[in-house]
Amino acid sequence: MKFPFLNRSHKVRLAVASLVLGALSLPVLSPAAVSQETATEKFSPAVVEKADKILEDAKLRRVGKVIQSTDTAEIGRAISGLSKTRRELKRIYDDWKAVDQQIHAMEQELKRLNVQYGELNLQLARGNVTSRARDQVVGMINAGIARSKILESEKSAQKVLLASKRATLNSAEAEYAETVLAIRSDYKKLKEELDKQLITSPVQIALRVMHANFDTPEAMTADDILSVVDKRLQKIEQEVFSETIALEVVNQSLYVNVVVGRVSTRMVVDSGASLISLPSKTATELGIVVPPDAPQMRMIMADGREIPARGVTLARVRVGEFEAENINAAVLDAAATDAEPLLGMSYLGNFKFEIDMAEKSLKMLRVKTDD
Repeated sequence: MKFPFLNRSHKVRLAVASLVLGALSLPVLSPAAVSQETATEKFSPAVVEKADKILEDAKLRRVGKVIQSTDTAEIGRAISGLSKTRRELKRIYDDWKAVDQQIHAMEQELKRLNVQYGELNLQLARGNVTSRARDQVVGMINAGIARSKILESEKSAQKVLLASKRATLNSAEAEYAETVLAIRSDYKKLKEELDKQLITSPVQIALRVMHANFDTPEAMTADDILSVVDKRLQKIEQEVFSETIALEVVNQSLYVNVVVGRVSTRMVVDSGASLISLPSKTATELGIVVPPDAPQMRMIMADGREIPARGVTLARVRVGEFEAENINAAVLDAAATDAEPLLGMSYLGNFKFEIDMAEKSLKMLRVKTDD
């Protein structure tokens, strides 16, 4: 096939190319001819000006040897604005964590006082102490009891504060995640619009003109043009973790697989339970050893019964990809043979979560706040 256009003078060819771009059509020049033309000679400033206008109408621009979208500015500002939001989120997280650590320190002190109480009573039981020494031991026991009562009261107040700060953190995490999702939605809309523009003949010709004169890429996709913004957004999205975990329904109870340490067991999801509650048999299967100085507790069962229990700390508890450390739990007395393991708030409270009864699922969310 012959192209008369290529046999004309340089001046005539530039005039025809200008006319083609101005009309935004290809009545004379085929894509193959444009490629052949741009491979040998550059276009005139007039043609480049028309190509610039075509790109501008498509919300594109050339910067050096790069083609950019002019609509990325708003998304870029939204991404930059997340830095301030994330700093505030970290502050809220640090506030919550500080209270959580205070409660943990109180629990350790209560455990120490409990051990001390036992040792002092053992000294009294031996009976080989002087009257003065006995009075001193009794005084230490009474001081320990008084201190324990104060700590228990302070711990109760701190737990109320912890719940309040957790609620604030949950709200902040959800708002941050929703903002990230909204930015991604805007990005998808921009990409879809750009995909449509890039397949039009005028834009394709304009890109070839830019390639011939400025060595920009001759053919581009929306992914190519938006890659910088996409990478920034992907980095932020990696900080947001969300998961929807399927629950098994048996007799109106919702069960989920829980990994304690490295061993998995099935528990009832119970946001009304303050602690993870484990029957003695389940605790044994999980390899949990109840220390002799473990605090004594009384647990109220669903049927109203009070069951003795011992408090323990679980090093790691994981549901799906959501892991928490140093989780308080109660190991029930062996008499509670019909009790179910409960996944309570000592674990669930570490995350933003939602139990969806209709979907039979546990939805969990967290945002990475450490740098």
